[in-house]
Amino acid sequence: MTRMETIESLRPLLLSITYRMLGGVSDAEDIVQEALLRYHRELDAGADIRSPKAFLSAVVTRLAIDQLRSAQMRRETYSGQWIPEPLLTDGDADALASAEQSESISLAFLLLLERLSPVERAVFLLHDVFAFGYDEIAEIVGKSEANCRQLAVRARRHIEAGRPRFEASRQARDELAARFFAAVSDGELDGLVEMLATDVVVYGDGGGKAPQWAAPIVGSDRVARLLVGLGRQIRAAGARVELRQLNGQPGALVRDSAGKVISVFALDIGNGLVRAIRSVINPDKLRHLGPVADVYGLLRQLRQSS
Repeated sequence: MTRMETIESLRPLLLSITYRMLGGVSDAEDIVQEALLRYHRELDAGADIRSPKAFLSAVVTRLAIDQLRSAQMRRETYSGQWIPEPLLTDGDADALASAEQSESISLAFLLLLERLSPVERAVFLLHDVFAFGYDEIAEIVGKSEANCRQLAVRARRHIEAGRPRFEASRQARDELAARFFAAVSDGELDGLVEMLATDVVVYGDGGGKAPQWAAPIVGSDRVARLLVGLGRQIRAAGARVELRQLNGQPGALVRDSAGKVISVFALDIGNGLVRAIRSVINPDKLRHLGPVADVYGLLRQLRQSS
């Protein structure tokens, strides 16, 4: 296998590890690119890299740990609620999503990983999601094998305490999501209430760069009224709701009349009800999905026309 063939065969794994570590598409791509540059430099210098997978997995993991440590302070000062960058996972198999099961890439699961320290996160993902041995992981993170086992147990305990329980049937999830977004678009208050869990929660991430909710909104009645209002704005702006799979779960892109992305919605569905809704409208987290709409400009137009 040539050098480039080796790189292309490993790229999906490297992106999968790094995205799950960081929760950011562009950050993951930057780190993988840096790792590949280091790989080329080592080979050009005559290094004998017997396992490109081991070498590159170690580099991306260490770079991601370093970035996470610096990101923790930024997260503490983040404006509003922080949600990972959403990832489209429908259609053709995506390089970031194809390596493992959908649960480990869901927004709910990625947010659970935020409870772990950077090293705990690395150990947990490498072992429980990507099936690396503890001996390999110990070398990657610079800990003893026994220590890595302890870190994995501690991480697993944190994850299990909050692990999301999704609807088992993908068909059932997709059917409910289709009815849900149709009700949002049509402003059907009663229909929305029936599809929402009593304790449903809406989270929004505007990052201080787009309109956002200051805190999560809880309860089926409050959430349904909020969604009816959003549906009214979508109709008035001539926007459309496009059903998509986001991070392995049902969701939607909202596009303006020119096809630019306004926001995304991802749903957590369990026991036949919508249990959580996560909305990302921060333009910095949507650019990898295509051209992004000017949300404030749309709102000004709505106010002027009302």
